This record gives sequence, C-alpha cells and structure tokens, in this order.
Amino acid sequence: MSPRVVHVINNLVVGGAERFLVLLADAQRRLGLDVEVCALVEPNPLAPQLAARSIPFTRLGRQRLNDPRLVPDLVRHIRARRPDILHTHLFYADTAGRIAGRLAGVRAIVSTEHSTEGAPLSARRRLTMRGTAGLAQRVVAVSEPVRRAAAARLGIDVERIEVIPNGIEIAPWEDATPLAASELGVEPGTILVGSVGRLDEAKGYDVLIESIARLADPRLRLLLVGDGPRRAALAALVADRGLAEKVRFLGWRDDVPRVLATLDVFVLPSRWEGHSMALLEAMASGRPCVVSDIPELTDVLGDACERARPGDPDALASALRALVDDAARRATLAAGARAAARRFSIEASAARYVTVYQQIAPRAWNGPGPR
Repeated sequence: MSPRVVHVINNLVVGGAERFLVLLADAQRRLGLDVEVCALVEPNPLAPQLAARSIPFTRLGRQRLNDPRLVPDLVRHIRARRPDILHTHLFYADTAGRIAGRLAGVRAIVSTEHSTEGAPLSARRRLTMRGTAGLAQRVVAVSEPVRRAAAARLGIDVERIEVIPNGIEIAPWEDATPLAASELGVEPGTILVGSVGRLDEAKGYDVLIESIARLADPRLRLLLVGDGPRRAALAALVADRGLAEKVRFLGWRDDVPRVLATLDVFVLPSRWEGHSMALLEAMASGRPCVVSDIPELTDVLGDACERARPGDPDALASALRALVDDAARRATLAAGARAAARRFSIEASAARYVTVYQQIAPRAWNGPGPR
C-alpha cells in the first residue's frame, strides 16, 4: 500500500502557495504516494487542475475560515482517510489541521510556512500560531528568510525548521510561444513590462505604477496579470496618474506562459515574499527581471537581475530605465535567470518533501503498520 498523504489548505484561490500545492501533489503522485487535497472553504478555482491530474479533492462544508466547527469536520475527514502524513499549508489550515490531526490520531504532521508575513500579526494570531506549532512533527519553510521569520513568530529554534524551496514545472515556461502584440491589445514595437501575481499590499504594484509614471518613454506598456483586493485602488491610481493608455489589467489568464514569453522585462516589486512562484516562472521563461532588493527574491536570482529598494518608485524607475535602454544587458540577465530557474524544479521539491515524510513516518514505507 502506498503511503497516504492528505494536504490541507485554506482554499485553492489563485495564489503562490495554492499553485505550488497543485504541482506538489501531482509530483508526489508520480513518485508513488497516495495523495489528496482538502480545502477548508470556498473559493477553489484551482480545483479543476487537481481533477485534471486525477488527484482527489474535498472541500469541507463551512463558509468561514474562523468557523470553530471546521476542526471537528476535519477530524471526521482525517479519520475517514486515515493518512500516514498530514501536511498543512497557511494559517487557518495549519491551526485547524494540527489540532484535528492530533485528535484524529495522526502521528506525522508537517506544516509548510509560505511567507515572511510582512504585515504585523495580531496578538491573538501570534498566540494561536505559537500554541499549535508544537503539534507538528516537522515545520518546513520555503526559503531561508521565511525560516528566520517563522522561527520568530512561532517561538521555536530556527534549527527546527527545514528549508525546501518551491518548485515549478520547467518545460511549459521554457517552451512557451510569445503572443502577438495584437493579442494583448498593444501596438507592434511596444516595450512590454509586466508582472504576475495577486493584487494585494505585499506585491507592491502601487510602487510599480508610480515608477511607470516617472518613465516618459512612450514605447512602454505595463501588463498586470492577476486579481485581488487592491485592484480597484490600483485602477484608481492608474487613472489619477494619467496612465490609462500605458497600464493594462489582464486579470487571471489561462495563457500566462505565453504572456510571460512576450514580456521584455518582468518586474516583481514586492514589499515581502515567501518563495515566489511567479518569479520562478518568469526566470524559466527567460525574462530579464527587476525585483525588490529583499532576500526572498534576490537569494533566488543572485546577480541575474536588476534590484530596486522596496517601496521606492524612483529606484524602481531607474532600474527599469537601465534595462529598457540596454538590450545586451537584458539578454545577459535573461540567460542568467533561465539557468537559475533550473535549480527549482517541482520534482526536486517533491523528492525533498518525501524525504521529510520518510523521516517522521518510517513505518509507512517499511511495513504496513497501523494508520
């Protein structure tokens, strides 16, 4: 019998942690594990991607992430599935999952920390995180900066947290065919600057828009792929700065590999991050990258990028101008980014998680044993 893993996450909205989980579950299935995913609540727009990969998916029946009935619901679900390993992702799923896993008798619980959580934490949230962290047999962080931040907020020794970087499927991004300018509603010869991500405070897209306002180059167009709670505010900023002709909000799209392949420059001006899936995808696409000078991003790219002080539109405009005006520099950074991306395959990430599972649940591999 294959070792059984149940992943628990808040929901499957289009975000970095959620997209990574879809890829991780699929890679673990290919490695021979019996894998399923459980989301606490709606919305779950990524659920069809699990179905396409033949990965079982369950959503619990409550409406709110803070509904106390989620824990007994999850206990019943876990007891019915009898997993060898319970793997939780993001705050509410970590909290409910660790408590429910223990109540359901699961011996091996893994929690992945996906972000540095740049916004201040409430006292209640911090207390909840610290109070349940000890229920997990292993805590994993997606990057070294996340490991340090997680150790501080969980109140545990940094050495107790293992780092396993996120991974992506490399080939779809390396092999994507660029779109024609007309397919994106822009003129031929336009210089396309763009980003992919959730439109929220963390991503710093307001800073990117302000930087575009500072660049008087009429060839420039900014494409933002994604959606989120800051979209209306960002659209208002675009209108206020007179950039309606220069900035396009594309929403979430099914052809992101082709959009990325069309960009001249990829920009990620995040205020804080975890281990950005969008950045890995842009790197694999061979895009020259401009990123905030924060270790969550620069540790991934090394010297293969232009850097700008986070939150500083003048610095970001300067970095963008340097690339827009230097085709040779763009080509050099593109080659470096593509080479760096090959270190972050989903196969390597999944294999490292399996090693963690084997360490904390050896009987799942070495013999039948009780579930």
